[in-house]
Amino acid sequence: MLRQRIALILWLILPVSPYLRAQDTTAQDVVQMEPFNVTVYRGDIPIIDGFTGKAYTGSNEVVVQFAKTFNKLLLGYHKKLVIDEVRHLNLRYKLGKEFEREMGTLSASFGFGEFTLDDSTWLRRERAIVTRLIREPFFKVKALVVWDRDRLQKIAPKKPDSKYAADLHYDPDTGSWQRRILTRWEVFFYNNPNRTDRAFETEKIQGLNLDTQRGFHFIERGLPVQIPSSAFQEVKLTYPIFYSDHEVGEKVLRHLQETLVANLYYLYDPFSWMARRDTRFRGGYIQDCQEHVRAQRIYVEDRDAFDATLSRFLSDVVTIKLQGADEIYSLHMLQKHLGESPRTLGVGLDLLNWNKGEERDAIDRPATEARISPSHPGGFRFVMIDAYQRLGEPFLEKIRSRLREQKELRRSVNGQTLLTEIIAELSGLPYSEFAQRAKHTQEAHLARHKMK
Repeated sequence: MLRQRIALILWLILPVSPYLRAQDTTAQDVVQMEPFNVTVYRGDIPIIDGFTGKAYTGSNEVVVQFAKTFNKLLLGYHKKLVIDEVRHLNLRYKLGKEFEREMGTLSASFGFGEFTLDDSTWLRRERAIVTRLIREPFFKVKALVVWDRDRLQKIAPKKPDSKYAADLHYDPDTGSWQRRILTRWEVFFYNNPNRTDRAFETEKIQGLNLDTQRGFHFIERGLPVQIPSSAFQEVKLTYPIFYSDHEVGEKVLRHLQETLVANLYYLYDPFSWMARRDTRFRGGYIQDCQEHVRAQRIYVEDRDAFDATLSRFLSDVVTIKLQGADEIYSLHMLQKHLGESPRTLGVGLDLLNWNKGEERDAIDRPATEARISPSHPGGFRFVMIDAYQRLGEPFLEKIRSRLREQKELRRSVNGQTLLTEIIAELSGLPYSEFAQRAKHTQEAHLARHKMK
């Protein structure tokens, strides 16, 4: 899948649209088009010999050709990053409005008040980042650092006496050298331009093994909603590559180009300040839904637990209608994966402690199978989903009628008991038996979305 994405990015390098513009969410699109002009990647990139720290004077054709295409690839990726994000923001904004409409209709069928989502803070951080990307890139690659692999092999496992050697590592298990990039993304701005004693600052430290695509990222603290695009500082780095005079040709060059794009996919993602693209704006706006349900008059004794259960269920019903149940399963497994290894960057966690004094530490628990416990709120959520999938609209209507009945009687009942009684009545099974069947079915659905 990643290789296909890399090939597509390489193919799209030149045809990328040159227009983008961040604008208010009141318009039809969150982000539209305006002149896009990034000049920093024009011209030739300097080439440094890693051993000497001076300008490369060799004539290896792969090195020369890769250097000629480096800025074009970087600029192409930069543009595609912005365009993909623009499409993502527009899609998620429209999906949010669809969710608001569908949730409003469902809520009204229960006799609840009007449902609205507070979109005043939607996408503000993202639009600030898009605006910054349109004006100038985050990355400034100062130079291409080239290493003669044959020469490195002769001195292995000893590192060269060079300031650039800190980004090299000899792996005795494979008998090969590996490269890394460490970056520091800094954010700084004054909360009040007239008060220099009140400022916000944070940073994101990340690193990636350029040969295995395994790495780490640490975010000191997240971004505030009101962040100006000028707050993001430039990220400076050098990019190392290996070459050999015994390995030349188009295939070798293509491998270097594809590897660069693969590395950029993980390294160059400024939107990960909030969350990764595959997690942002997903989950059904559960906080808004819970606040809405909490504001209604419902005659159950266990309001806190019931409000959480009902609001989550209604949100899931809308999500299933708009996106299908797989959206719920895939997001659940993705969040589970990130919870098990929250500092991971790339395809796996690598803290890259390659030099003396580097002692980074982070959680990295092996991925486990998804397990559902119907007696706990998280597990009961999937029992409710299973009941809805099997019983459909009659299940929803039964919940509505029972809640209306209790309201008319002005008599409170236990909400959890009410729901389990409805499931047993409509399914024709004792609740405990239905819950056990639901557990196995829903665990099988989740297993299909386990992160590799």
